[in-house]
Amino acid sequence: MPEVMLKVKIFEYDSPCGKLYLAAKKGSLCLCEWAGSKNLTDTLSRLSKALDIEFIMPESSSLSPETAIPSGEASEKEGLSKTHLPAKRNRVEKPSKVIVSAMKQLGQYFNGRRKRFGIPYQMAGTPFQNAVWKSLMDIPYGKSVSYAEIAAMAGFPKAVRAAANACGDNALSVIIPCHRVIGSKTNLVGYAGGLGVKRYLLDMESEQQRLPFKTATKKSSAKKTTAKKATTKKTTSKKTAAKKTRIGDGALQDSQYQ
Repeated sequence: MPEVMLKVKIFEYDSPCGKLYLAAKKGSLCLCEWAGSKNLTDTLSRLSKALDIEFIMPESSSLSPETAIPSGEASEKEGLSKTHLPAKRNRVEKPSKVIVSAMKQLGQYFNGRRKRFGIPYQMAGTPFQNAVWKSLMDIPYGKSVSYAEIAAMAGFPKAVRAAANACGDNALSVIIPCHRVIGSKTNLVGYAGGLGVKRYLLDMESEQQRLPFKTATKKSSAKKTTAKKATTKKTTSKKTAAKKTRIGDGALQDSQYQ
């Protein structure tokens, strides 16, 4: 009897520069990909096989039975299941905690209030791909590196083209910032979500770097600063009053010369 694959629902997140597909397996994010990605079909197929899961597409998905199955694979009628097709829905499935957290942190990122993500995630790649993806996490917010540099960072300085392909296979866009890798001549090349999206993300991060970083504690910090100033002023006033008391008539004499 064939094993039943775990069904994983894909949820949608509308960002300022396009729609993202999010999915999680057992408390770890496994997908954060642009809905319009040219690699979406291949990414879903690769993750389905690597993680032994079946993706359930959103209602609005434009993937058809023809486009959802990678070329060269047989159809369901020929004995193979379709691993990422729209399914019948009997009830509305609520997003898990990790999906809710991912949406919240993505909102903070696009609002300029977050530079790094704190979401549990899992990568499904070869040792080489995982090394490249981990190196992408070391690129600072608002900065960019070349494909040659990311290959060297991953420990494979001669595998520039392979590193570029690994960036293209990244299934956790934005979370793992492959958009921060550009061409050797600082030109924008190769982004599954489209060069327009890549430019938006780089410009947004660059602009946020030039602005004071917003934090949730900014208001409370302002209150502390105001309180500190008030305390200092009060203390200074007390010291001045005490000094005048000690000086006595001398303070009055000084005032006569003003």
